[in-house]
Amino acid sequence: MEVGFNELYAACQPIIYGDMARGRQALTALLPEAWRRGPRWGLAMIHAMLADLHGRGGDVPGGIQHLRAAVELGWNDCLSIWSDPGFAVLSRAPHFAEIYGRVWISPADLEELGWLRAEATAIGQELSRIAAENLDRVDHGLTDVFHVPLPTRAPDGAGVLAARMSLAIMQRVGLDLVASSDISRISGRIAVDAIDGPAYSQWETWHSADLAGSRAAARRASAQARAFRPTPGLSTVPVPATSLPRNGG
Repeated sequence: MEVGFNELYAACQPIIYGDMARGRQALTALLPEAWRRGPRWGLAMIHAMLADLHGRGGDVPGGIQHLRAAVELGWNDCLSIWSDPGFAVLSRAPHFAEIYGRVWISPADLEELGWLRAEATAIGQELSRIAAENLDRVDHGLTDVFHVPLPTRAPDGAGVLAARMSLAIMQRVGLDLVASSDISRISGRIAVDAIDGPAYSQWETWHSADLAGSRAAARRASAQARAFRPTPGLSTVPVPATSLPRNGG
């Protein structure tokens, strides 16, 4: 059985929370399993993430080794190469240009990669808004979180599949964070009510729940509006990433 979402999620989760060292250890430990079981794009994803992490840690030879392996496996996420801090460090290495010269990507894949990165940013912003909005909630309701469905078009390289998995992991982390926050909020309200009696009137509780429902409806509409819509007729023929402007246009 191939390395799947749960294993990748467990390995990547520390990185999302800012623990780069533990994330690097977890991905390194998962690497032999990915080599043995696949999938090829998942193996490429792990090598690419390790390349970035080694670069961030100043281990340029290790980062170049992982970048070379990722590109050989078909990873072609040039947007990450252009913008992620570890790759910026690696770009000063003697062998970087030769490896980067073998990164080819189609305009259709590049468009989706841009959307996936934008959606990752949108998720982070939405989680911040939910946290701020829930500070004053006095009802005992759960928070509805809506995520945009991942694109299903057949990509032309491994970079898109890796980026889709990264976004799916971020979506899951967001759900976990909101659920944990809900449990703390609700259990705290219940404990206070049990000790001192209801702290808020029935109307205040109803109003809080109604406002939360309105905000959830707005998030649902926003998610629907952000759905990926590929440009009709956009070329699926890969071109050298070196020939593309750094803004992806």
